[in-house]
Amino acid sequence: MSGTQISSGTTPRQAGAASPHGHDGSGIGWRLFAGTMIIIGAAFNLLDGIVGVANAKYFKEVSGSNVHLLLTSNLRAWGWVAIGIAALMLAAGTAIFFGAAWARAVGVVAAGVNMIFQLAYLAHYPFWSFTIILVDVLVIYALVVHGEAPAKQTDIVLGDV
Repeated sequence: MSGTQISSGTTPRQAGAASPHGHDGSGIGWRLFAGTMIIIGAAFNLLDGIVGVANAKYFKEVSGSNVHLLLTSNLRAWGWVAIGIAALMLAAGTAIFFGAAWARAVGVVAAGVNMIFQLAYLAHYPFWSFTIILVDVLVIYALVVHGEAPAKQTDIVLGDV
């Protein structure tokens, strides 16, 4: 006998093999979801930033009043910040698709920063900011809870006993 196998009571699966529930346990579906959602959030920020830079009066026209924001009411400045956050989110989302380990952390940080930014930017158009915050919550959930399942060792193979 070349070795003894002690099992934890579960049948061993090959790495990447599908479970009886139809998923492989690698978290790839959630990573793709998170990558997609962070890129959608980046697109929202990019649109918001372009409008802020190109036509800052748009928000006044839509809301019917002057917009007073935290720190500064200069909508062009807020627009440039939104474009910068969008670039960071786009880079993280693309790297998540390619499976970069660092991208999960950058994605969580970018989504968290964007949530705070959108909360401070809430007065410009509340429903839009709330929608972007909701997308960020989904991104953080997908990356933190389901981003990557650690490999489980269910079987121990012992040498000749």
